[in-house]
Amino acid sequence: MAKRKGSPDSGDFNQDIDEAVDNWGAAALGIDPLLASFTSVAYAPVRPHVPFYRFLHYPDILDLRKNGFELEEFIPTFDLLEDAKYSQALRVHSMLHLHTENPNPIWNPKRARQIEFEVRAALHRYGSGEVPTLLRRIIGRAFPGESISHLSVDLIHIFFWAAMAEAARKYAWRDQRLAYWADYLAYPVKAVGFTKWSRAAVAGDGGPGSGTAAAA
Repeated sequence: MAKRKGSPDSGDFNQDIDEAVDNWGAAALGIDPLLASFTSVAYAPVRPHVPFYRFLHYPDILDLRKNGFELEEFIPTFDLLEDAKYSQALRVHSMLHLHTENPNPIWNPKRARQIEFEVRAALHRYGSGEVPTLLRRIIGRAFPGESISHLSVDLIHIFFWAAMAEAARKYAWRDQRLAYWADYLAYPVKAVGFTKWSRAAVAGDGGPGSGTAAAA
């Protein structure tokens, strides 16, 4: 959208100026965006990080809303995926694929998959049957194109379960089993200890980039 300070006939209208560009990132600080793109400091004001859930197709957001949920309800979970570390991805891989002959007595992936389908059925009964498909599609955007790997797929699995847990808790008042199922699906994210870290601190010391990129 071109910037309009007055009518096109007033002389203040410039078709070549994009207001959205001028008020975002480096341009808002008076720095050329092309030059700012070469900075080595991640998450600096001139090179802000935009999380994957801000690149969604708007119809997906509308479909989520039609099914009784707002995107903001899942953002805390999505932020943990944004900040995932490579070491955490390795722990997730171990939970899902290694030592399956002697599984964790508290949690195992086979039971989690069974519970996933129980939650899917419950959401369908309560009119939110499209939510699992929408959540899987949204989380898949965390690893676009060539960034996908076996560790990325593992992270997608457990964070999809964590997002499903959030959806299940919304209907726990209608079926008490959903509260237990939600805790079971959310267990891997809690057990591994995913946390959200401060991007301002990283910008100050020139730390590593996005956890999702590192995990890939």
